[in-house]
Amino acid sequence: MQRIYFDNGSTSFPKAPGVGDAIKTLIDTGCYNINRGGYEGAYELADMVLDTREQLCEMFRFDLSRNVVFTPSITYSLNMVIKGLLKPGDHVIVSSMEHNGMMRPLTQMAHLGVTFDAAQADSRGVLDPQKVEELIRPNTKAVMMLHASNLCGTLLPIAEVGEICARRHLKFIVDSAQTAGVFPIDMKKMHINVLCFTGHKGLRFPPVNARPFAAMAPTMFWKA
Repeated sequence: MQRIYFDNGSTSFPKAPGVGDAIKTLIDTGCYNINRGGYEGAYELADMVLDTREQLCEMFRFDLSRNVVFTPSITYSLNMVIKGLLKPGDHVIVSSMEHNGMMRPLTQMAHLGVTFDAAQADSRGVLDPQKVEELIRPNTKAVMMLHASNLCGTLLPIAEVGEICARRHLKFIVDSAQTAGVFPIDMKKMHINVLCFTGHKGLRFPPVNARPFAAMAPTMFWKA
């Protein structure tokens, strides 16, 4: 019987060719702690991580490889951004399509004095960028938005929203869990300040629980 996999929105299958062999080789030949060991193997592994940072920068059109931050999951990334960037009195705009990974930490921050409004998409999940601009207040600090819905697959207009953010001097944070590696993302052209994504979906890396590489699978960009 032919096997058909329908759960790529959760985690991709099959993984990219060579990923499994590369992980086995790394485990067999030396999976060292980098930035702590002063020996050849640790330096070689550090070079691999730097190369990964630079390739990600090239993929997403980002200049500062030192600002590529590896986290245990995209949920961690979103929590770090939301709880590290926002303070009491700040206002945030999201879309009505957001994932719990965005909304739960924002709801937690609401108990600390952060407020947010959701730009309403239509019945098909399509968002008019003007809906975002209409919600901007004097204390609005950021727009935080997913790129595509994990429920209906709708692509949100992040290029247009990014232009609004740049013009109105707002931070633009994008959750690209469903699109990184599938749809082109240009952080410069789209005026994205922070890009959060995961490696185990469109980039076809092993899932988060594939230790010891969990810290390399999901990633967050921070643009200084």
